[in-house]
Amino acid sequence: MLLLNNTSQIIKHYKNSTKGLWGYVAIAFNKVDENRLKLVGPNRLCAEWVLKNGGAVSFSVMSNKYIKDYNSLPPENVKFNIIGIDASNSSVMKIGFDHLKGCNHVEKIILHNCKHLEEDGLEGLINVKDILKHLQVSGCYNITESGLSALKVLTKLETLRIFDMKYVQNLEKVTSELKTSLKNCKITTE
Repeated sequence: MLLLNNTSQIIKHYKNSTKGLWGYVAIAFNKVDENRLKLVGPNRLCAEWVLKNGGAVSFSVMSNKYIKDYNSLPPENVKFNIIGIDASNSSVMKIGFDHLKGCNHVEKIILHNCKHLEEDGLEGLINVKDILKHLQVSGCYNITESGLSALKVLTKLETLRIFDMKYVQNLEKVTSELKTSLKNCKITTE
C-alpha cells in the first residue's frame, strides 16, 4: 500500500506517472485544505471537493435533487448534511476521499467513469463505512479485483452495483467474495 504523507511526496509520486499537468490539477482539487475545513466544516468542504472535481451532491434539505453547480451551494453560514454524491465523470481521487471524514449522513455514492480513481482508491470509502447504504462502481478502468475487494469493509451497504469494469477479469468471483462479507447487501453486476 502506498502511503504519501505530504504534498511533496504526492507530487513526486504523480510526477513519475503518466498523468502530466492534469494530474497535478487533480491533486490540487483533491487535497484536503485543513484551514478551510476548520472554517466551513466537513460537509461544506466535501461538497466543494465533489463539485470542483465535476461531480454532484445532494443534501438532506433537498434529498431528491443533485446540484452540480458550485454557485448553487447554500451560503457558507448555512449548515447542511450531504446525503448523496454522484462522482460520474469526475476527477475524484483516493486522497480526496479524506473529505468524507465527518460527513456522517452520506448514504449514496456513485463512482462512474472516474479516470483518476486508481487501484487502491476505493480504500478511501472506509471514511463512510458505517453509514454508506448504496454504492455504484462502474467504468472505473484503473480498478481490478484487488481494488474492489476494499469494499468488504462497507458492512452497512444495502445495494452495490458493479459493472463495466474493463480490467476486472473475474467479476463473478469478486461478487461472490463480496457477498460473503456484505451479507445484507444486494449486489448487481449489469
